[in-house]
Amino acid sequence: MSDIPVRVSDHALLRYMQRVLGMDVEQLRGHIAESVRRHQGAPSVRVLGARFLLRDGVIVTTIDHEPVPSYDMLVRLIRETEGGAA
Repeated sequence: MSDIPVRVSDHALLRYMQRVLGMDVEQLRGHIAESVRRHQGAPSVRVLGARFLLRDGVIVTTIDHEPVPSYDMLVRLIRETEGGAA
Protein backbone atom coordinates (compact mmCIF):
# COMPACT_ATOMS: atom_id res chain seq x y z
CA MET A 1 0.00 0.00 0.00
CA SER A 2 1.07 3.55 -0.67
CA ASP A 3 1.92 6.00 2.12
CA ILE A 4 0.67 8.92 0.04
CA PRO A 5 -2.14 10.64 1.95
CA VAL A 6 -5.51 10.92 0.27
CA ARG A 7 -7.17 14.34 0.25
CA VAL A 8 -10.93 14.74 -0.17
CA SER A 9 -11.92 17.75 -2.26
CA ASP A 10 -14.76 20.02 -1.21
CA HIS A 11 -16.61 18.93 -4.36
CA ALA A 12 -16.33 15.24 -3.46
CA LEU A 13 -17.42 15.91 0.11
CA LEU A 14 -20.41 17.94 -1.07
CA ARG A 15 -21.49 15.22 -3.52
CA TYR A 16 -21.12 12.56 -0.78
CA MET A 17 -23.34 14.62 1.50
CA GLN A 18 -25.93 14.98 -1.27
CA ARG A 19 -25.88 11.56 -2.89
CA VAL A 20 -24.97 9.19 -0.07
CA LEU A 21 -26.25 10.95 3.05
CA GLY A 22 -29.27 12.37 1.21
CA MET A 23 -28.74 15.93 2.47
CA ASP A 24 -30.51 18.70 0.59
CA VAL A 25 -27.59 21.15 0.52
CA GLU A 26 -29.50 23.72 -1.52
CA GLN A 27 -32.20 23.82 1.14
CA LEU A 28 -29.49 24.20 3.79
CA ARG A 29 -27.85 26.97 1.75
CA GLY A 30 -31.18 28.79 1.53
CA HIS A 31 -31.81 28.40 5.26
CA ILE A 32 -28.40 29.89 6.11
CA ALA A 33 -28.82 32.72 3.59
CA GLU A 34 -32.25 33.65 4.93
CA SER A 35 -30.98 33.62 8.52
CA VAL A 36 -28.04 35.87 7.65
CA ARG A 37 -30.00 38.18 5.28
CA ARG A 38 -31.65 39.99 8.20
CA HIS A 39 -28.21 41.19 9.32
CA GLN A 40 -26.91 42.25 5.90
CA GLY A 41 -24.23 44.91 6.00
CA ALA A 42 -22.49 43.50 9.07
CA PRO A 43 -18.96 42.07 8.61
CA SER A 44 -19.91 39.03 10.69
CA VAL A 45 -23.15 37.56 12.00
CA ARG A 46 -23.80 35.02 14.76
CA VAL A 47 -26.84 32.89 13.91
CA LEU A 48 -27.67 29.18 13.88
CA GLY A 49 -24.94 28.47 16.45
CA ALA A 50 -22.12 29.75 14.24
CA ARG A 51 -20.45 32.99 13.21
CA PHE A 52 -20.57 33.72 9.48
CA LEU A 53 -18.11 36.17 7.89
CA LEU A 54 -19.58 38.22 5.05
CA ARG A 55 -18.04 40.19 2.23
CA ASP A 56 -20.14 42.07 -0.31
CA GLY A 57 -23.21 40.04 0.56
CA VAL A 58 -21.42 36.67 0.29
CA ILE A 59 -20.77 34.37 3.23
CA VAL A 60 -17.06 33.64 2.81
CA THR A 61 -16.44 31.41 5.83
CA THR A 62 -17.95 30.02 9.01
CA ILE A 63 -16.37 30.19 12.45
CA ASP A 64 -17.69 28.03 15.28
CA HIS A 65 -17.71 29.03 18.97
CA GLU A 66 -15.32 31.95 18.70
CA PRO A 67 -15.75 35.48 20.04
CA VAL A 68 -16.45 38.33 17.66
CA PRO A 69 -13.23 38.85 15.69
CA SER A 70 -11.54 42.24 15.77
CA TYR A 71 -11.53 44.33 12.60
CA ASP A 72 -7.89 43.36 11.93
CA MET A 73 -8.76 39.68 12.39
CA LEU A 74 -11.71 40.02 9.98
CA VAL A 75 -9.47 41.62 7.34
CA ARG A 76 -6.91 38.83 7.76
CA LEU A 77 -9.56 36.10 7.53
CA ILE A 78 -11.10 37.64 4.41
CA ARG A 79 -7.69 37.92 2.75
CA GLU A 80 -6.96 34.28 3.61
CA THR A 81 -10.21 33.16 1.99
CA GLU A 82 -9.18 35.05 -1.14
CA GLY A 83 -5.74 33.44 -1.16
CA GLY A 84 -3.91 36.72 -0.46
CA ALA A 85 -1.42 37.56 2.23
CA ALA A 86 -2.40 39.40 5.40
